[in-house]
Amino acid sequence: MLAYNLIRWTTTLGNPRPPRELVVARSVRTQLIAVPGRLVNRSGTPTLRGPRDWPWAQLFTRSLARLRNLQPVPI
Repeated sequence: MLAYNLIRWTTTLGNPRPPRELVVARSVRTQLIAVPGRLVNRSGTPTLRGPRDWPWAQLFTRSLARLRNLQPVPI
């Protein structure tokens, strides 16, 4: 249940698809969570390197940028 809820929140906040398009948990797992890449250390900065011909690279980058731009809610 926790994994399902995390997928739903990531989908809602990251907005990988248009609002009227159905998002299936399996699609989110294969396109955004199961990233075929490796984490490398470049000059002390961890960098995720993915394959060049990965079909969901732009979707992943766009969703990650949206999630990074979220502002914390003041308490």
